[in-house]
Amino acid sequence: MDASRRRALCGACAGLAAVAVALGLLLQACFGPEPPAAALPASAAPSHLVGAEALAPFFAALASSASTRQPVRIVQIGDSHTANDAFSGRLRELLQARFGAAGRGWLPAGIPFKYYRPGLVTVSENGWRHVKPADGPDWPLGLDGVAAVSQPPAASMTLESADAAGFDRFAVEYLTGTDGAAFTVAADGAAPRRVPTAAATSAIRTFALPLDRPARRLELAAKGHAPVVLLGWSAERRGPGVIYENHGTIGATIDLVARMNPGALAVELAERRPGLLVIAFGTNEGFDDRLDPARYGARFAAGVEALGHAAPGVPILILGTPDGNRIAGGCTATSCQARHDDCAWHPPPNLAAVREVQRSAAARRGWAYWDWYDAMGGRCSIDRMASAEPPLAAPDHVHLTGPGYRAMADLLFGDLMRAYENVKAPPRTT
Repeated sequence: MDASRRRALCGACAGLAAVAVALGLLLQACFGPEPPAAALPASAAPSHLVGAEALAPFFAALASSASTRQPVRIVQIGDSHTANDAFSGRLRELLQARFGAAGRGWLPAGIPFKYYRPGLVTVSENGWRHVKPADGPDWPLGLDGVAAVSQPPAASMTLESADAAGFDRFAVEYLTGTDGAAFTVAADGAAPRRVPTAAATSAIRTFALPLDRPARRLELAAKGHAPVVLLGWSAERRGPGVIYENHGTIGATIDLVARMNPGALAVELAERRPGLLVIAFGTNEGFDDRLDPARYGARFAAGVEALGHAAPGVPILILGTPDGNRIAGGCTATSCQARHDDCAWHPPPNLAAVREVQRSAAARRGWAYWDWYDAMGGRCSIDRMASAEPPLAAPDHVHLTGPGYRAMADLLFGDLMRAYENVKAPPRTT
């Protein structure tokens, strides 16, 4: 472990001493040698993963990836905790270090929001407009809930791999239409390939760029007065290993799934063939004082089931809503307290109800559930994380900092790997 990460985790230990049991892995990092997560005995740290047996097909795919030479793709869908790639990026790093790296996977085309910082790649763009569900129902938005539309007279975007091995598979998902223009793609300065998008009917198509050797940089350009509409692009490698994709929408609730185009969703999940779906919504619902928990339960189940129907047979892991606090306007902020006080940081009342809805839905429908709230340390844990040095939570008491997200990802990875050792299919002997 590098020194800066060790200091971050030790700061967490100092700030979260009251929840030492829940953060056993952080204490290991602060006060003793750090054992491999998969080697930790079950008693070394409490697991916050419930229903791990539902992940058996995913664990079996991980165990056989090297022999089958097939990648295992994980698709995480959620709100801003997912849009920020610190949590998913750390899981990607850990899983690829253990099982092999098969690239970055699919991302939204271009830069969908201001502070977009995807891991393993650098993205730039010029001349694109990004449309979202609020722009109307006519856009066939998929997992990312956003499309990039070229603006005349010219638009361009680049994707550059930060991975030393680069990528040898590249694809772009686009929309055809009667007035569609063409765009070009080129890898590492090679001659551009032209891709027309004009067609008699509107449809979602995927263009795969032939690559005979690994590339590091992809350039895409659109010219003319007719628009080009892109839904996403990918940079991957052939062979075994893990691909971990994060598809997050800032401010989203589970209702986002109902606003995804069923055709786009079916096409994207059929092409990607994920080995695991990770669902991470709930914070925005929990801060809504008008939320009816009973109605929310029906919407949550329907949203997750819709994703499951688009990827039949794929295991589902629900990330339970983490801790979050707020404070009344005009107050001088004080530390979170066991009792409710508007002028102290405190959880909104519906956050616990949302968490219970998610836990119950997972238990009834056979989905795995990871208790993010309990892993953080329960009530007021985000306040303690915000007070740690360095801070593990943002001043808004809703989001975590980069070190905080990475620390939580370490806990989830440890829980997954202990379950993997216990649940995975035994190796064949014949």
